Amino acid sequence: MDIVKLRELLEQELSSVELMELDSDFYREFDSLIKALKMSAESSRERGEDIEEKLYLAQLKIAEELMKEIIKLRLHKIVDLAVEGKPGEMSEEERRIFRILRAFIEREELPSIEAESVEESEEVTVGEPPVKKVPSEAYIITAELPVILGPDMREYGPFKAWDMVILPPEIGRVLLKREVAFKVKLSP
Repeated sequence: MDIVKLRELLEQELSSVELMELDSDFYREFDSLIKALKMSAESSRERGEDIEEKLYLAQLKIAEELMKEIIKLRLHKIVDLAVEGKPGEMSEEERRIFRILRAFIEREELPSIEAESVEESEEVTVGEPPVKKVPSEAYIITAELPVILGPDMREYGPFKAWDMVILPPEIGRVLLKREVAFKVKLSP
């Protein structure tokens, strides 16, 4: 994977109303590209190669921006497919999002989400028996993120791209502001 391939995919997605077929490991390849560019930039900095470092950082920024646009386009198409009830050519990560959207549209119980990505709901006491507080929103992470220390001094993460997680609102707002996640509403 390289910037040229990302650019070509973006052009294909822009020119088609259908989801373009992706390699099964497309998102992992993208993650590898990002890691390689970061490591190359760091290595150049350590060697004192300022121009080379700036080139790698510029490539990194271009790759991230291209991917952001690809993800936006694909998510819009996935939402349309979910509303129509027609699965298209999707990666496994995208199929998970599709299933969640279909469950939401059909007013069904949401499909189970990976246990390591979702924190347990808090218990709230109302009268005698404890009642589970059901979360009303979640976040879909769009980039690999390290462990985050929350305002409650608990660790959240690390997260992989396309993980769906329940987070404290303070962390969610920061992730939305940095454009590394988007919010989804959950129905009880």
